[in-house]
Amino acid sequence: MKLRTTVQISSAMQKKPTLKREDSFLKRFSTRQTPATQETIEDTGSEDASADANINIKKRCRYLQERRSVVNPDENFYFYWLMALTICILYNLWTLIVRQSFPELQQSVPRFWLICDISTDIVFVLDILVQLRTGYLEHGLMVYDDKKLACHYMKSRDFILDLITLIPLDVIQIKIGAQPLLRFTRFFKVYRSVRFYYIVESRTVWPNLWRVVNLIHILLILAHWFGCFYYLLSEAESFQLEYEPFTLKVEIYKIISSSLPFTDS
Repeated sequence: MKLRTTVQISSAMQKKPTLKREDSFLKRFSTRQTPATQETIEDTGSEDASADANINIKKRCRYLQERRSVVNPDENFYFYWLMALTICILYNLWTLIVRQSFPELQQSVPRFWLICDISTDIVFVLDILVQLRTGYLEHGLMVYDDKKLACHYMKSRDFILDLITLIPLDVIQIKIGAQPLLRFTRFFKVYRSVRFYYIVESRTVWPNLWRVVNLIHILLILAHWFGCFYYLLSEAESFQLEYEPFTLKVEIYKIISSSLPFTDS
């Protein structure tokens, strides 16, 4: 028994700690920092293993930097950016037709309208840069590659609409004068406000209320445009009636008298 105990104690003292084998595939995606004194089978003083580790670290840092610069459609930045973009789109929808119908409104504060127009155009240009860095899902995974993101956007219908939006028809106003409706190409940007509508609908607690508000807003825009168009048509006809005042009174009297039962008197 004494001999057996002595042998067990000596074998326990001479037993070396087992080495931990690391998985090279999981090591690439691991964020855990391993101590420098830890012994592994893969890097036991080998220069090649340390060089591979440095390359993997650099690749991972580059991947994280690219991932931070990509706009995720599910994040708050994308939501607030669409909100600012929608405000610029609504500015063009509400003000262009009014400025065209009432030239005195355009001539009263031309600098203010010029600053607003340039500001909205700058936002539209920045939106192209944002869409070039907006991620999308491919086979259920978010794409972060620069070339894939750019190709995906430039091959889409959105890129064509954005190019049409930025056609500089405003330059024609230098020769013919102020014509705000020459900026009608900015209306092609409405598809972005539609996306903002669906994002708000998915986030809000009262989606039915949001649908009602959006419907009322559309009806108000239509009434606004119809009213301005009616004013433009009336202005084109110089606000003249079809009949002279006296002739109009005679016609009204004939209509009323024909409807009465005692027309002979």
